[in-house]
Amino acid sequence: MELSKDSNVLILSHFYKRTQSGGGPPQEIRDFFLPKVKSIYYIEHPVPYATDHRSSMTVYENGAFKRQLFTPSLVGPQIVFYMLDPLITLYFLIRARVGFDLCVALDNLNTVSVLPFKKVGIIKKLVFYTIDYNPKRFENKTLNSIYHFIDRLACYHSDKIWILSEKMITARKKNGVNPKKTAPSIDLPMGANLERIKILPLSKIKRKQIVYAGYLLEKQGVQLIIESMPKIISLVSDAKFVIIGQGEFEKPLKALVRKLKLERHVEFKGFIKTHEGVEKILCQSAIGIAPYVTDSDSYTQYTDPGKPKLYLGCGLPVVITDVPQVARVISSKKAGVVIDYSVKSAIKALITLFSNDRLYKEYRKNAIELSKKYNTNSLIANALDKTN
Repeated sequence: MELSKDSNVLILSHFYKRTQSGGGPPQEIRDFFLPKVKSIYYIEHPVPYATDHRSSMTVYENGAFKRQLFTPSLVGPQIVFYMLDPLITLYFLIRARVGFDLCVALDNLNTVSVLPFKKVGIIKKLVFYTIDYNPKRFENKTLNSIYHFIDRLACYHSDKIWILSEKMITARKKNGVNPKKTAPSIDLPMGANLERIKILPLSKIKRKQIVYAGYLLEKQGVQLIIESMPKIISLVSDAKFVIIGQGEFEKPLKALVRKLKLERHVEFKGFIKTHEGVEKILCQSAIGIAPYVTDSDSYTQYTDPGKPKLYLGCGLPVVITDVPQVARVISSKKAGVVIDYSVKSAIKALITLFSNDRLYKEYRKNAIELSKKYNTNSLIANALDKTN
């Protein structure tokens, strides 16, 4: 798509942890456009379990931060948050008083909330960026039906749909989306910002350090690695597991560490504000883990998670379960090991990578090579070309 130094871009997203950095899809989209357009209006709304319950609009002009507006902190049940989002977006766009050459809306509710602005020409081109999709988004059947009704509206009335995985198209068709009415879908998988990452030489890394980076949910499977650590430590006494991130499963994970008396070998770093800070720790580590729980209702199987790509970009062989599609790519390129969701399988993979230096060097080299396929800025540029 042709944009220029006179163009205005609108980005809409939701957040769990407010940060000006972070390295997630909305931040990477913003950072891609910053040096290329006149202004960016970046609106983000809190999810109900967010740590900050204020919506905000951040304005960037000529590549630099200009100002930031906040709403009061929101309180109430989950449904209240989602009902207020379109009204808050309306308020911010009235305050903005500009037209937009492009709007990238991450998730279906944000997309539908700006359809009136597209209708009257305030937004010239609307992209619905689907960063996750789950046929069973809510346990409540009524809420789940509403969610998919909104998703169909977003698919039918946006100009283009950016998707992480072809599985999203298949899942949508099975869930009632009419392929004849939907906007064209364009692949935009998550990746790693290779221009920003500074890979260390092998001699400078912590050779026995495992690392996890991401939101702490039970389905992410961090508990599997913690449960594996006693046996790993008995074989590799200086092994360490570093966990970056926060989330609703953090307390159970810390309780498990205490129960197994692993405090000397498992470190919780918590939330790190900048993507540079996260990438620095990853680059110092030896192995990235992504042991997703095998669950037929998990949205991970329909998406293309960024975590494994980030590990690859930092030079880390990946230990991953066979849940997302990228697991098979990593295995075929010998850039990591696909494991069963079992302690036995995790121990075998990690001990092999710890003890076999020749194999580790090969996998590390392959990881760095494979990461070139997932350079974030190249992926965004390619999707933008196809959006025109």
